[in-house]
Amino acid sequence: MKLQRLVLFAIVSLIVAGNAQAQRPRRDRLPAPRDPQFYEPRNKLEDFDGRVETLLIRGRHFVGTIRVQNGFARVEATEIRDSATGTTASGAVITIVADGGPAGEIRSLIDYDEIDALLKAMDTASKAGDSITRLSHFEVRYRTKGDFEIMVFKQLENNVVAAAVEGGFFDRSRLYLSIDDLVKLRWMIAQAKERLDQK
Repeated sequence: MKLQRLVLFAIVSLIVAGNAQAQRPRRDRLPAPRDPQFYEPRNKLEDFDGRVETLLIRGRHFVGTIRVQNGFARVEATEIRDSATGTTASGAVITIVADGGPAGEIRSLIDYDEIDALLKAMDTASKAGDSITRLSHFEVRYRTKGDFEIMVFKQLENNVVAAAVEGGFFDRSRLYLSIDDLVKLRWMIAQAKERLDQK
């Protein structure tokens, strides 16, 4: 009888200990956050921007700012030159500041080679309507390598077609725009490319 009680006590103890372990706070069960320095750059501008122990020469040209209901987006043309190798990377920088989003500015770096595809996607998305799907609501998305994302969607509550842009990798910020605002933002990005094309 003592052996049965001892075995029963051991089984109950294991079950209780297992339940206690399974009910740890959620934060203790999540993996530790990763260190940003271990992420690979996703495009040329990010590669140049993250170089250390290198003299970098950066040129910038401010194109414009668009203000929307929950913040603003700023567009700049940029070029970075590595003084040691003489190589360069250029493109557009879109900085987003959104009310209620992460504190500070969220920057998305868009390589020069990616700009044409982004502009084409913005043209297509801004013309999206009910005919693109047979279902009652739709969403069109495009994301660059540097995590700048555009979205055009039909709102559920009032059936109005609206747009949003989002940027960031660790922290993301989203701005809500009208289709007209999206077209203005597209124009600013095109202006950044035109500035980079001037020699």
